[in-house]
Amino acid sequence: GITHSVMNYHRYMDKTDMVIDFIAPNKVENKWRKQIEDNGGSLFELTMRNRNPFKYMLKLRAIMTNGKYDIVHAHGNSCTLAVEMLTAKWAGIKVRISHSRNTTCKHRLLHGILRPLFNRTYTHALACGTEAGEWLFPGKPFVVMPNGNDIDKFQFNKEIRDEYRKKHNLEDKKVIGHVGLFNDQKNHSFLIDVFAELLKNKNGTEYFLILIGDGKLKSEIEHKVRLLGIDSHVLFTGHSSNVHEWLQAMDLMLLPSLYEGLPNVVVEWQIAGVPSIISDKVTREVKLTDIVEFLPLEGGATVWAEQIRRTKLEDREAIKDIVISQINNAGFNVKDNAKQLEILYSELVEQS
Repeated sequence: GITHSVMNYHRYMDKTDMVIDFIAPNKVENKWRKQIEDNGGSLFELTMRNRNPFKYMLKLRAIMTNGKYDIVHAHGNSCTLAVEMLTAKWAGIKVRISHSRNTTCKHRLLHGILRPLFNRTYTHALACGTEAGEWLFPGKPFVVMPNGNDIDKFQFNKEIRDEYRKKHNLEDKKVIGHVGLFNDQKNHSFLIDVFAELLKNKNGTEYFLILIGDGKLKSEIEHKVRLLGIDSHVLFTGHSSNVHEWLQAMDLMLLPSLYEGLPNVVVEWQIAGVPSIISDKVTREVKLTDIVEFLPLEGGATVWAEQIRRTKLEDREAIKDIVISQINNAGFNVKDNAKQLEILYSELVEQS
């Protein structure tokens, strides 16, 4: 989610008077590398951040010093961002932006230990939403920078819908979807319980589930689907570069996450006009339109399955203009957001 958001901003910013380089703590897909390099930037992969933080900081400082950067902008969800902020300060960089991308983190103890250092080393605070900002910068000022998205790319397209549904024999199905990494946060196991409950109904065979994404728990979820005997009703696409096209084939999206900041995927689903049922653990700020419903996880799979049966499947062509207007009015058009970030960078450099 962070990657797509950051690269959306990068794609639409006017880079005439700036060079934007990227440092990633993991291997990066070739499509992102190409986008960066085609726009005059460089990409550095420092994959030792977790296993050897000191070595990571040394390499990071060397890159920052050699690059003579005006701004370091780091994205994360905890005070472990102190690593990047301290290194940037060590390298003499005056503008050090920390950008909160979630409303909690896994390593709460380390987060607390690093809090004093983090507070002393960042200079500016951004957040994807109000709750994410209050999580990482409690009692301190921050600026909300929405996770804007590409309206033209994701808006409803009936031709693509018909093509995908015919290709995958979904023409007579009610298609439920999910997009996300297979990890604990996304709560796929609960999602499968919900879908299995849905199939118990006498009309259950009309439903089909499509899971888009990859991750460490994918094989475990595939195994659960086979054990439940529902594999003929479930498609695992793996990692996909054409999520925007898959969304056209969907009728309803589910997000039973245990926690989220402001999930970019739900913005994409709304742009595409797909009704969504999401966990009440997700920030309310993500409801930009009238086609999102919140549901508590405590109700269990039966309650979720019943809500799916009750949910109206929209005439997406009919609501297309209304949905896009609501997205634009909420400030989630990435072209506008990219301009906002571009202006912020310029102002911060001038002030420093």
